[in-house]
Amino acid sequence: MYDLIIIGGGPAGITAAATAINQRLDALIIAERWGGQTTYAMQLEDMEGREIITGETLLDAFRRQLDYLDFVRDFDTVVKVMPEEGHFIVDTRRGDRYEGRTLIMATGAKPQRLDVPGEARLTGYGLSYSAATHASLFLGKDVAVVGQGRRAQWAAADLARKAHKVYLLVPESLPDTPLTHRLRRTENVEITEQVRVVEVQGERFVEGVVVAQGSAEWKIPVKGLFVKLPRTPNSALVREWVDCDERGHIIVDVHSATSWPGVFAAGDVTHVSEQALVHIGEGAKAALSAYHYLLMR
Repeated sequence: MYDLIIIGGGPAGITAAATAINQRLDALIIAERWGGQTTYAMQLEDMEGREIITGETLLDAFRRQLDYLDFVRDFDTVVKVMPEEGHFIVDTRRGDRYEGRTLIMATGAKPQRLDVPGEARLTGYGLSYSAATHASLFLGKDVAVVGQGRRAQWAAADLARKAHKVYLLVPESLPDTPLTHRLRRTENVEITEQVRVVEVQGERFVEGVVVAQGSAEWKIPVKGLFVKLPRTPNSALVREWVDCDERGHIIVDVHSATSWPGVFAAGDVTHVSEQALVHIGEGAKAALSAYHYLLMR
């Protein structure tokens, strides 16, 4: 039986596993692949080399440690997690069954895609799902944000302080909030409601988005596109027995502990920042909390 099982291979899961190993816990991380759901790398036309978020060097070090210790990782998909008396049982798609005394859910959240031509090809080449990670790379450029919720509004407000112009493309209508009022008064923000994106254009990098409103269709030339549509937390494995909010985020306390003793959570499956640096810290905190939990038993 493992001391700790971590589910998820993004920054939070990788950091949790490396931290657990450094505490000499018998740990296992199960993930489909390294990297999680979000692409953190971004390359732009006028940038030299490959720009990656701050903290990637640290994350690479953790990843290399896990690659070297192949007995602590299993590249597979978890299909079932169930609590038993004093421990947890984890089943994978390939038919493996693991048991652990504690559990960390670092399964992230699934971003809603536009599902339009050019989106997949230009992701990481001007198209991003995280303004918190990439906004600072678009200083003085024209960018577009797609979405209408709070995350889209925050992204537009953040980008307005860095970009030359921000086009906020709203699929329905903006809610009446103080932030909405501020955005409407911001000179370099242009809001278009009841509009949909039909194509992302550019050969190697984002050069523009084609949008439609009713029967009208036009192109907006931009160098960056931020897709801020609703995301779905990947909490289904434990949602029936661990407390979640109305949107499915796993509820945690300041120690990353959930409502179920021995279960901890970190990263986007909880309601925290999209920043990978924050996920690194949350993953380390969850692993240390699991370690302290085990020390008391």
